[in-house]
Amino acid sequence: MKVALLCIGDELLKGSTVNTNLAFIGERLLRIGIIPELSLEIPDRRDSILKALDYAYSKADTVITSGGLGPTSDDITKDSIAEYFGLPLERNEQIEAHLTAWWQKLHPGPTPLHWNRQACFPAGADIIPNRFGSAPGIHLEQNGKTIFMLPGPPAELHPMFEEGMLELIRNKRKEPVYASLTHVVGIGESIVEERTQPLLHDGVSVAYCASPGHVKLFFTSKNEALLNETTNRAKQIFAGDILSEGVSTLPEEVLHLLENRKCTLATAESCTGGMISAQLTAIPGSSAVFLGGAATYSNELKQLFLGVSETTLSKFGAVSRECAKEMVEGICARTGADAGISVTGIAGPSGGTSDKPVGRVYIGIKFQSTTRIFECNFRGGREQVRNQTVSRALNELRKLLLEREP
Repeated sequence: MKVALLCIGDELLKGSTVNTNLAFIGERLLRIGIIPELSLEIPDRRDSILKALDYAYSKADTVITSGGLGPTSDDITKDSIAEYFGLPLERNEQIEAHLTAWWQKLHPGPTPLHWNRQACFPAGADIIPNRFGSAPGIHLEQNGKTIFMLPGPPAELHPMFEEGMLELIRNKRKEPVYASLTHVVGIGESIVEERTQPLLHDGVSVAYCASPGHVKLFFTSKNEALLNETTNRAKQIFAGDILSEGVSTLPEEVLHLLENRKCTLATAESCTGGMISAQLTAIPGSSAVFLGGAATYSNELKQLFLGVSETTLSKFGAVSRECAKEMVEGICARTGADAGISVTGIAGPSGGTSDKPVGRVYIGIKFQSTTRIFECNFRGGREQVRNQTVSRALNELRKLLLEREP
């Protein structure tokens, strides 16, 4: 089975919208052992869609599209694809009734005529339900070619793909391909690759997906026993540097470990400005562990909210081991949290000196009676430094928690 992705929308090419759907679909396909043959971003134009379909089917037998299923005049994906296959569009009365009810929940008055364009589908197509928006998805088999059409908004596409499409694609494969996913944290992609290579042989393939402080390690094989053996050996190699079963991010892992210990967490952030708190609170149920955080950017607020001493700031500066230590101990003392994280540094692009260059960050972590401070020298631009800081801080707390039995 060979898959091609077509992401349709002028906004993707103009740069006004980041194409997060591509990354999402690619990663989910990789989990079942499929790497797309190609992906194309194309405008909302009939000729572009038809040419893209020709090219995609020259490389693949299955096409997944995103975008262009809505009610407006530039939503021409269905029309173009129906034309490509020589099929008429047919109205579905059940979907039309659903769309009318959806509209009336959101707006007073009659349903606009253009709204019901979403109830028209190529003849013979199967409908993929959309519980999160108005435009249903479409699954069509024609002349030995398969196409899946999904709406563009990620809040609709992501759950639709997870709930229905992934299983449809998995079932279409002529022979099963087994896949495993291991989350390695705190180790760079090149080192992960170097350690993984001795495990590889005929019958097992590997792919890496890296982000700051986190590498997703995918193994795929047609031999399930061989896959399991390779995965288990990888887990032995990276023991202590992998996330718990069922956990997929560092914030989840930290919350999981603290909840198991019936402990709480608070944060004090300077250069990251609340990014650690944001990642923690993005996880449902985080309130069971996370008490809150302080974004103390100025020296005045470090003193006022965290109790950092004026002597420390004047003698060592805000970007120092001493300040990071007082920040993490201060936030724990003021909130009563069992665990704490503090970060203070120079994210850039300005503000660096010969003694404290851009990228210099001090991280403080605390759990119960143990406090540790780390001096880090990150590379890259402002956002890279900030993202690396978040990952390193969470990982250092994770490692400290693992040292202590729950």
